[in-house]
Amino acid sequence: MSRKVTFTVEPSDTHHDVLTIQDAFQQAIDFFNLLTDDANPNVVWKLEMASTNTPFRCQGEPVDVRTWAGANALVEARVEIVERNFRRIAEGKDFDEAFPREKLDTARRLLRRNTNGVGRTKAAFSEKTAPVEISQQTAKQYFERLESPISLHSYLFSRTSRREVGSLEGRIVDIGTDYDAPAVQLREHNTDRLIWCRIRPEKAEEIGQEIRAGDAWNHRRVRIHGTLNYDSNGNVLRLIDGTISYIDVPAVDLDRLEDKDFTEGYSPSEYLDRLRENEFG
Repeated sequence: MSRKVTFTVEPSDTHHDVLTIQDAFQQAIDFFNLLTDDANPNVVWKLEMASTNTPFRCQGEPVDVRTWAGANALVEARVEIVERNFRRIAEGKDFDEAFPREKLDTARRLLRRNTNGVGRTKAAFSEKTAPVEISQQTAKQYFERLESPISLHSYLFSRTSRREVGSLEGRIVDIGTDYDAPAVQLREHNTDRLIWCRIRPEKAEEIGQEIRAGDAWNHRRVRIHGTLNYDSNGNVLRLIDGTISYIDVPAVDLDRLEDKDFTEGYSPSEYLDRLRENEFG
């Protein structure tokens, strides 16, 4: 059975019958953008239905442009993440860590519109679950929490079970921001997990002058010292107040490592045969 997602936009409470084309269409565009994984350009949301009156309602279905067949399996994980986070917002919570960082601006733009020209946004992700509604008041409360210093701290450490000073070693894969704070993303050496490391504010300018895009392109090896935040399973969620030190591995001269007398004059095969026969004592 194909998955169809229905999205509804209602006008502001202060103008019950007025919903502008710009607000309605842009709200729908942003919503289906959230459901789209930019890393998979072959999957798009096909327009199944759109109303021509207020409230504005539209319905989309995922398809693979290579075959124009349904692409339910390819969007299942993304839809689940967006639905869960819409419910979190409706319940007065923040986006969780699984929500794609590159889509946060789009989600906040949608919610910001929900505080002004749009009165209510409703999303029905499937026939098996109840629609999610985000009212004008819910959206306003989200931004009130976001603008509070307590909100950011609460979000960053909501899943943190313990913190301790330490360091991570790995290779840089990205340079950017972690919720508006300067950060680098590290592929950690021991676990191969991707971890965002927030840079200490007073060191940000200095490190910003040292670090280059090539460090990410070439996956430069570094050690980052700071405060490690762990979840309840003992996994590192992120590192904060970090300082970076580079690990430069010196070139190895293989000729200097070579021991020409190691086999005592025997050929490698003869030496191994004698070694197996325990002829060297």
